[in-house]
Amino acid sequence: MHEAAAAHSDHPELECGTGDWDTESYGNHRLLVHVAVPAPAMVAELPWRRTDPQPELVEVVVLAPSGRRLRNRVIVHADADRGVVAFEPAEGAGDYAVHHLPYAHTGRAWYPQAVYLQPVHTADPAWTHACGLDAPDGWERLPRAQAFRYEAASAVDSFAPLGFAATAAERAALRAAHEGERFLLFGEDRARPLGRGRHLPARWARSRPGAVFEGAADRGEWYPFQIGVYALSDVTGISATVRGLPFPVRFPSLGGTDARGRELRRRVDVAGGQSGALWCVVEVADDAVPGVYEGEVAVRAEGDGAERVLPVRLTVGEDRAEDHGAGEPRRLSRLMWLDSTLGHDDEVVPPFLPVTVEETDGGPRLGILGRAVHLGPDGLPHRLVSTFTPAVTGADGPPNELLAAPLHLDLGGRELKTDEPLTVERPGPARVTWSTRAVGEDVTLHTAGELETDGFLVVRATLRATADVELPDVALTVPVREETARYVMGLGLTGRSCPDTYDWTWDTATRNQDALWLGSPGAGLQLSLRDEHYARPLNTNYYREKPLVTPRSWAGDSGRGGVRLRTADGVRTVTAYSGPLALRAGESRCFELRLLLTPYKPIEPRRQLAERYFHAYATPREAADYGATVVNLHHATPPNPYINDPLLAAGALGAYTDEAHALGLRVKVYDTVRELTRHTPELPVLASFGDEVLASGPGGGHAWLREHLGDDYVPGWVAANVSDVAVVTSGESRWHNFYVAGVERLRSAVGVDGLYLDDVAYDRTTMKRVRKALVRGADGPPLVDLHSCNQYRAADGFASSANLYAELLPYTDRLWLGELFDYEGTDPAYWLVELSGIPFGLMGEMLEGGGNPWRGLAFGMTARAPMTDVRPLWRAFDALGLPEAELTGWWAGTAPVTTGHDDVLATVWEHPDGRVAAALASWAPEPVDCRLTWRGREVRSCAMPIEGFQEERVYEAGAAVRVEPGRGVLLSWPDES
Repeated sequence: MHEAAAAHSDHPELECGTGDWDTESYGNHRLLVHVAVPAPAMVAELPWRRTDPQPELVEVVVLAPSGRRLRNRVIVHADADRGVVAFEPAEGAGDYAVHHLPYAHTGRAWYPQAVYLQPVHTADPAWTHACGLDAPDGWERLPRAQAFRYEAASAVDSFAPLGFAATAAERAALRAAHEGERFLLFGEDRARPLGRGRHLPARWARSRPGAVFEGAADRGEWYPFQIGVYALSDVTGISATVRGLPFPVRFPSLGGTDARGRELRRRVDVAGGQSGALWCVVEVADDAVPGVYEGEVAVRAEGDGAERVLPVRLTVGEDRAEDHGAGEPRRLSRLMWLDSTLGHDDEVVPPFLPVTVEETDGGPRLGILGRAVHLGPDGLPHRLVSTFTPAVTGADGPPNELLAAPLHLDLGGRELKTDEPLTVERPGPARVTWSTRAVGEDVTLHTAGELETDGFLVVRATLRATADVELPDVALTVPVREETARYVMGLGLTGRSCPDTYDWTWDTATRNQDALWLGSPGAGLQLSLRDEHYARPLNTNYYREKPLVTPRSWAGDSGRGGVRLRTADGVRTVTAYSGPLALRAGESRCFELRLLLTPYKPIEPRRQLAERYFHAYATPREAADYGATVVNLHHATPPNPYINDPLLAAGALGAYTDEAHALGLRVKVYDTVRELTRHTPELPVLASFGDEVLASGPGGGHAWLREHLGDDYVPGWVAANVSDVAVVTSGESRWHNFYVAGVERLRSAVGVDGLYLDDVAYDRTTMKRVRKALVRGADGPPLVDLHSCNQYRAADGFASSANLYAELLPYTDRLWLGELFDYEGTDPAYWLVELSGIPFGLMGEMLEGGGNPWRGLAFGMTARAPMTDVRPLWRAFDALGLPEAELTGWWAGTAPVTTGHDDVLATVWEHPDGRVAAALASWAPEPVDCRLTWRGREVRSCAMPIEGFQEERVYEAGAAVRVEPGRGVLLSWPDES
C-alpha cells in the first residue's frame, strides 16, 4: 500500500521524479494516484499547483497501470491549485497515471507548434449516472484514489523544484503574516532556479522569509546562488549589496559588462503578487581558508528607505575548483563569462597587418593589408586605393583607385568652416581614429572616424543645431570609378552586374536593407547607413520579430530618405539622401556611414582544394577513410548533441577530437548564438533577465517552451533525435561575452580546431573576438566556416547573405551558401558576388541540391560531402596536382585560356612542373562548341574520366570542345611553350 509522501522540498504533497511514456500522446507531466480497494468509480484530488493560464480548458487523460487509456473519466474540477478527476479503475488495484497537459505538435518537425488538447467528454452516460457523477456533488460520495507522486517525462521537462505554485490560500496566509511589508526575500540554491516564473513557488510559501541561506563552495569557485523576491506590492528599481563576506560578489541580474565591453545596468522591477530572482556570484579566493563565512545581502527598492536583509552562511571546503568550476556546467560558474572582456583590444589578428599612418601633402594616409585610405581635412575618405591583384590571389598588385572624387557630405548647401582641425590617433596596432569639427550657419558638424586593420572604416558625422533650423536635405555622395564598380549587391539588388541607374528608399518593417556593396573582385566597398539607434535585427526566419530601427538621420523626418545610383562620364555616383530635416536648437542627428573595404585578404586556392570537409556524424576513422581532412561536427550528433552549447558534452567531444587529431584530421564544431538549447544549465538564469538575452516574441512553438518560458519569446530549432529544443536569443547581449569565453575553452581545453557557424546572429565585434579567442586558445591557425540559408526572402527581409555577413568575412575561412540558393537560373555575376566569397577574400562551397559541380569548379567550389559524393573530384584534383598549382580565375579578366564564347568561362591552374588544367563552365542557353586557346595558341587537351562529372576524351588542337548548357569540362595539357 502506498502512503502519501511527506512534505518534499520540490512539492509540498508529492514526491517528484521522472517516468517514461509517449509524450506526443499524453504530454510531459503526470500525477500518479494509487487505488488500494477498487470500486466502480474512484475520485482523485490532484494537488498539481499549475501555472498555465487556463487549466480548465486543458484535457486530463487517465491511464490504467497497463498504459491503457480509460474512457470512463470525468473532470469534476480544474483550477490552478488543484484538479478533481473521477475515473473507473478498470484494472483493479494499482497505480493509475493522470496526465494533465496533453498536447499535439503541429507544423514542421523542426519548428513545431504545440496545441494543448481541450477536454473531451468520453465517459459512458450510463456509467456516469450509475456513479452519481451527473449530480453536482455526486463525486464527494465516491471513494478516494490517493495522489502520491508527480512525474515529468525528463529532468529538463520537470516543474520541480520551483515550478509548483503556492495556492491561493497559501498566498493569502503569507500576505497576512507580513502585512505592511513591500517584499520578502528567500535564499535559494543554484540547483533550484526560478527561471521566468512569476508565481510564488510553493516552496517559498511554506518557508520562512529572510531565513539564513546556507551554501557550500570549493576554494577558487565562482559560486552562484539566488535571492528570491516576492513582491507584496509593486517593487521597482531593486538594488542589492553584500556585507560581511571577504570575497568579491557580482550580481548578474543587476548588470555587468555588455558585449561592447561597457558597463551595463539592468533595471529590476517585480509587480505586486509576483516573484523575481536576483542572482549573485561569489568569487571564492583560490587560497581561501576552509571554513564557514558569514555575511548578508541587503536589498532595497526605489521609494523605500528600509532594506530587507538575507543572512548568508557559506561553507568553503578543502577542495579546489579547477578553472573556477567553469568545466562543470551544472555548477553555473560559467555565469561569470557574462562579463568576459576577452578579445576587447586593439591587437592584430592574422593575417592582417598593423595600421600604418603616414602624413602626405594631401593629408593622412592610412595603410592596411592591400588597401590605403587617404583622409581629407573634413574627416571623410578622399582616396581609397587597393593593391589586391585582379585574381585576388595577392595583395601586391598595382594601385587601383576606387574613388573618382572624394566623399562629400552636404548639409542642404550650407557652407562649413573648420573649427577643430583633423587629429589622428593610434590606440593600438589594429586601429586608428580621427576627428574634426566644422561650423556653419546654425549648425556644427563633428566628424569622428576609425579604421581597423581588416578594412572596417566607420565615420560618424554628428550634426547639431545651434538654433532652430530646417534643412532641405542632407546628402552623402560616394563617386566610384565605373571601371571598378562592375558589380553590385544590396538595397534590394541581388549580386549582379551593376546597373547604370537605381533608386531605393527605406522600408525597415519588411526589408533588412541598409547596405550596398559596389566594386570588382580586387577592389570594392560596402556602404552601410546607420545612426546611434542602430540595433542588430534578428535574422534567419525571424526578421519581422525584430527588424531594423529606421535611422532618423538617413531616413529623414518623412522616413522616405533613400539612395540613388547614377552613372555618367565613367563615374558611378552613389548618393544617400535624407530629404527635409527640421532640428530644434540643441538637437542632433548622427549620420553614420560604414565602409567595408574589400577584399579583406588574398584568397588561398591551394588550401581550398587541399582541405576536404566531411559534414556528417561518423567516427574519425570513417571520415579519414572517406578522404576528408576536416570534420564539421554539427549539433544533434553524439559528440555535440545540444545546439550552441557544445561544452555540455566536452568529454565526448574532447575524446573525438583527440582521436581525429591522431589520424591527421582537424575538427570543427557547430556553435553560434542565434538559438540556445534548453539543456544549457544557465538558461533559467538568462530567462530571468527578461528580453536581454532571450528575444522577445510571440511565444508558442514546442510544448517545453510554452511550459517553461511563458509567452514572450521566439521559438527556435527542435531536434527530436536528441530531445533538444531551442529558444532564439536577442540581437546583442551579454550572452555574446559568455559565448566568446566558451569558444576559448573549446579551443584550449577541448582541443577543437575551429567553428562551423550557421547563420550568425552577432556582429563584427563579436566575430573579431571569436577569432582572437580561437587564435589565443591554442597553437596553429584556427578554421572558421560560415554557412547561410539564402536570406533573400520575405522571412529574412530580402537581404543577400554575403551582404548581410560581409562584416564577418575578414575572420572567416570558408563559405557554405547554402540552402535555397539557385545554382542553375543565375548568371556568373551572381555566382561571383553572391556565392563565391571571392570579392571578399575567401572561397566558398555549394549545398542546395549538391550545387552545380561544373559551374562551381570555375570558382574552386565543390559540394558538401558526404551528402554529395565529391571523392571523384578530389581524386582528380590530386591527379592533376591542383592543390599545388597557381590559380587564375576567369574573374581576373586576364585568363590565359580563351573559349571563344562569352558564356563559357574558364578558370586555369598552372602547376610548377608545367602541367595546366582549365575548368570550363557554361552559362549559354544552348550547346556551345568552344575553340580552346592557351596563351594565344591552340592545344591538344585531355578530359580525364571523373565519375558523375565527365567521360574520358581527347581533344586535338583546334578541335571543337562541346559544352552542354549548365555543364562544363575539366581539361588538362602540358605547357610546352
